[in-house]
Order: sequence, then structure tokens, then C-alpha cells
Amino acid sequence: MSSPRENERRRTFTLETLEDRRLMAVDSGIDPVRQSIAAVMDPADEVARVFFPSTVTAIVVDASRLADLSTTVSRGDTKTSTTMKLVGDVPGGMRGEKTTYTVLLRDSAGKPLSGQRIGFTEAYGGKERDLGSFSTDASGYATLTYKIPTNPNADNIALTARFAGASRSMASTHTVSHVEIGRRSPEVDVTGPSTNVDEGRGAMFIFRLSQSAKVPVTVTYATADRSAAAGSDYVGATGSITFAPGETSKTVTVATLADAVVDPDESFSMRIVSVSGANPGSPTSSTATIRDATPPPPATTGCWTVFVYMTGSTLNSYARDDINEMEKALGSLPSSVRIVVSWDQVASQANYATGNGAQAGWRTYGRSVLTADSNMSSIASRFDLSFGERNTGDPATLVDFVKWGVEQAPAQHYLLQMWGHGRGFQGSQFDTESDDGALTIEEFATALGTPGMPTMDVVAYDNCLMGMAEVGAGVANACSGVFVASEELVEGAGQNYTTAYARLNVVDPASVNAIQLADGMVASFEQVYRGNSEKKDTLSAIATSGYANLNKAIAGFVSACRGLGSPQRSVMIAAANAIPAYGKQDDHTNADLAGFMARIESAGSLPQAVREAASGVRGAILSMVTSKTRDQRGSGGVAVFLPTEGSNADLADYSSDASAFCQATGWDRFARWMATGVGITSNSLARSSLDSSRIGVLLASIPEAAWAAYASEVAFPADTHSPMGARRIRV
Repeated sequence: MSSPRENERRRTFTLETLEDRRLMAVDSGIDPVRQSIAAVMDPADEVARVFFPSTVTAIVVDASRLADLSTTVSRGDTKTSTTMKLVGDVPGGMRGEKTTYTVLLRDSAGKPLSGQRIGFTEAYGGKERDLGSFSTDASGYATLTYKIPTNPNADNIALTARFAGASRSMASTHTVSHVEIGRRSPEVDVTGPSTNVDEGRGAMFIFRLSQSAKVPVTVTYATADRSAAAGSDYVGATGSITFAPGETSKTVTVATLADAVVDPDESFSMRIVSVSGANPGSPTSSTATIRDATPPPPATTGCWTVFVYMTGSTLNSYARDDINEMEKALGSLPSSVRIVVSWDQVASQANYATGNGAQAGWRTYGRSVLTADSNMSSIASRFDLSFGERNTGDPATLVDFVKWGVEQAPAQHYLLQMWGHGRGFQGSQFDTESDDGALTIEEFATALGTPGMPTMDVVAYDNCLMGMAEVGAGVANACSGVFVASEELVEGAGQNYTTAYARLNVVDPASVNAIQLADGMVASFEQVYRGNSEKKDTLSAIATSGYANLNKAIAGFVSACRGLGSPQRSVMIAAANAIPAYGKQDDHTNADLAGFMARIESAGSLPQAVREAASGVRGAILSMVTSKTRDQRGSGGVAVFLPTEGSNADLADYSSDASAFCQATGWDRFARWMATGVGITSNSLARSSLDSSRIGVLLASIPEAAWAAYASEVAFPADTHSPMGARRIRV
């Protein structure tokens, strides 16, 4: 007769791991329904004590032989083992300092294991000491805060993290062979504003790491009263910031409160409360002084205020030059014309001083109501730098700037001048310090329509490729007057701002309307760039009231094209290839819309309805263009996305990038047909259409003299695809 232990070895157990390292064991030898058994694994003696129900005699199973009993260990429904690895640097620092030892626990599938106890030990001088155990967090991390011994004999310290799990197949160990004594851990300090802060402005505190860390570093902070009191002099602040691996600087801005009381200068402090993942440095607190400011008198309402929204990026030197040009222009403009600038200088480019050198070259975001100055070598205007770094590709930054500008310089009329890189319907204001975040057309339109935003009389782009039907259609609802932009790339120098707003140089600038001001901007641009060797010479002013008719005319054209076949598509592709196209150095597929429609209109092989619809589109453009440069290619003033190949990289996202325009016109489906030959479906034009009678009314409304003048200006040379040379770069 065999011994009891031999009988036990022949049984088959299936073990399931529970959260608290217990095992649920099922013994197929007890009864046919596989009765549940509770077991506890003791990692110290390699024994699994298995407790059967009270009706069964308790037995002890040797843990090292579980594999002989056909054991399967699982967590939930997944077979598993664990891995543990060090996170970040090997622990190190000076004797007596604290450092951190962080490990990450994962299962075999790479999933973090939370709620597991990790035991830590230290060993040196032939002895090992228990440092306690800690639970892994939701991300699988367990961290030991370790104080490096001051004992000079502790030269070769080994730190070990152990996870026993509920069975041997889950056990995992990580050991650091030695702690690097003498290597300092990252330290965090805080510094406050370098100058006194005017009450009502923000006090910016900078938290810095002495070196980048490979694990997140979290700092909790709090303000404290000195002579200033939270709630009456400033807004008290408590919170935390986290440095991601590689980051070394964070800012916290504390708002100060303005009042009508004359006070002496008052101060408050910002202090570091605690640090996780690094050590406190010096200083751990810093002071900000609030300078009493007499409330300014209410701003007087001017005639025109120009908001200039500048994203420096790789164009920062041109931004400096243009601000100097604006300051010079203000010297000859009436005082009721003001220019308010938002300027984001980037750290990766040359930075420029302001305030006639009183503000050294700064690498952040600032705003200013410009002052007149004729010195073109330095910027005289002082900039408010209390806003902290801002992402100018974020519509919230634009809205905040315009509302601030209205407070500083209210006026009867407003012009919004966008300034920076542009990519047509894909947006503008590409902020290189914010992952090239950009203002999409939809975001820009939404920003302009935000409650509290003034209605713009003129919206202008000093950016590449923004003179597109898609862009104008997005802007139209929030602009009561004129849209100004270029179909083509724009030279780095952009507009000549000494003359761009010269039409306002009259006794009463309020008498100058949006069309007159915009036409002056076009004339100024033409004076500089007419005959440009790279043909970067297009700028047009478009009455925004005309976009509704243009959208309807385009929808009518797309409707007329429904059902066309391959021969007609070939004719249209030939027309597209024979007209001015813009931004070709950057693989853009922007084409002159009027030029395309003129080619379609004269293509006798196309159905009459298509040619009449094309004439309607061309007529709509003619009626809304208030002025345009006499460029070398005879551009019509409005560009559109016109791909001719299915490989076009912009085709996939076009419908979403230009959503408002596509919903109104169905042009996305026409563009897809042009590029791929996929037919234009009937439901694509359900939203908007234009019948032939409407086209007739539109054409009849255009004087014959206007048609003749237009025909004399719009020429379509055969060599429109000749190279345009090196690209400038407002793209």
C-alpha cells in the first residue's frame, strides 16, 4: 500500500492566483465537480499549505514539485509570469541624501500589475537589512525612498526588490549591484519674477530641475502671505506640477489683484512643499513684489484698431522687422489708429529686445499696444510678458489676445492681421514650440465667432497660400467686410507695413471703409512684389458677402458634373494642368479657381450645362473680388484644392480640413472624382444647388465692361508649370 504523500502526488491540481497571493486549487481526485480548495503560498519555505474542506484531511504539497502534479498557474484567464525592471537611473547621491529606487512590475503580456507588494532590502558589509514593502500603483510602479548610509564602510550597497507572487512562476527579483555614492540626484528649485509685478498682472514663478530625470518628478507648491494678503492682493495658489522625463522647467503664474487704493509695494512668496522623484534644491521659496499701479483712465474709443497675431517660428527676424515697420507707420497715422501686437518669440531662433533695450531679448510670449518710432534698428514698444508661454496655434490664445486688445484699444472698426506660416485649407500659425500645433480653418472660424469677440471689418493673412475658397468660406460668417490673402507663397518679408495701412492716413480714419483699407493693402503689396522673380506676387481682397453666392455657384457646377465619364474627366484634368497652380515647391495642389472655370467654359466637348455652371462660378468670383494684384500669371483672386492624381497626400483629410466649404458645395466629391475617377454621387449635392435660371440671373448682374476688364486681365499661359525656384517660407 502506497504512502499518503505518494497518493497526493498522483492527484492533478489546477491553481488560480487571487489578488492577495492566495491560490484557489481544484483537486480532480476529490469529487467529479472539482471542489474548490483554498491554499496559501509561503515564499520563505517553498511550501504550499493546501487546506481542503473540513471533510477532507489537510495535506502539505511541496511547492517545488507542483509541476509534477500537472499544475497550471493563472491570473484571471491568462497564463502568466512576471517581469520586474528598474525605472530611470541607478539610485545614487551623496551620503546622507535621499534617493529613489523605482521598479515596474508587468505580467508576461506586458500589462502592469497593480496592488502587488514589493519587498525591498539593502545589503552591504555582509549583512542584509529589510527596508519594508510597498504596493505597486495602478501603473505597476513601486518606489522606495532610500537614504544613503553615512557609514563610510557602506561602499558597495546592493538594493534588491523582490516580488514573491502566489507561486514560483510568478516570482520576480531585481537587484542593483551597487548604489552610486557621490552622484547627485536631480534637485528642484523655484525663482520668482526678476522685476516687480504691476498689480492686476500675473507673477510668474519658474520651477527648475538641476538636470533632467528619467522618471516623472512631482512638485507640490503653495503661496504664502508676506505683506500682501491672499484674496485681497493676490489669488492664493496651491497645487502640483509634474516634470515628464527630459523636462527641466515648469512655470506657475499667480494672478495679482488690482484695486483703487493707493498701497505701498507688497509681497508674497511661493514655496516648494514636497518633491517626489528628486530632491529639494535651493532656493525652495521665492518672493514676488506687487507694485501699486494707479488705475488707468478708461481707454478712449479710436477709429481703427489693427490686431496683429504673430507666430515667430522660423520667421522671427522678419517679425522684428515688421514690428519696426508698424512703429514707423504709426508716426504718420492719426492717433485714433492703433496697432496691437501678439508676438511669440521662440527659444530656438534669435530673440530680440523690446522697450528700446529695457527688455532684453526674450524667449516667450508677449503683447503690446505699439508706440510710434522711426528707428528701424530697434523696437521701442514695451511688451507685457506676464502671460507666460502660449501656444499661438490654440484658438483660445487668439480669443484671449483679441479681447485683451479691445480692452486696451477699443475702436469703431477692427482689422485682424494674421502673421506666420500658412498651408491653405490645412490651417496657419504653426507653433514650433507646441508640436507645430496650428489653427485649423474650423478653429479659426469658431474663435472669431466666440461670444464677446468683436466683428472684424477686415481679416487678412500675411501667410502663404491662404487665399483659398475653403478659407474664405470659413471666415465669411465672422467678418463683415473683406478677406485679404495670397493664393501663392509669400516672401519672408511679407507685407510692407510702413505703407500697408496708408489709406487710414486721413483726417477722419473712421470714414475709411473695409474695402478701401483692403484695396490699399493690395496696392502696397503689389508695389513691393510686382515682377517678383519667383512669381510670389499674388494678393487679393474679397468681399465676404460674396461667399454665399460663390458656394451656391460651385455647388451648381458640381451638380452639373454628376454622371460625367472618363473622357470628360480627361478634359478637366487637362484644364487643371494648364492653369496657375501655387505652392508647387511644397507639393501643394492649389489652383486658380477662376482660371479653371474659364478653361471649362471654353471646352466645347463638355456638356453645355457644365460650361454654363463654370461661367456662373467665374462670375461669382468676379463680383466679389474688390481688388487684386496684377500678378504675372493673371490669377483670378481665389484658389481651390484641385488634385489630379489619386496619390495626392492631402486628399484623405480634405473633407474634414475644409468641412464647412465641402458641406456647402460638395467640392470634396468633385476633387475625389478628379483625382481617382470615382463618380460624384447624387446625395453629395443635396445640401446646396444652383439651377440654370439662378446662373442666368447671376451672369446678367455683371456689367459687360466688367467682363471685358476681367477677360483682359486673366491670361492663361501654356508654361504655367515652370519651376518657381527656392521656396520662401511662409508655408
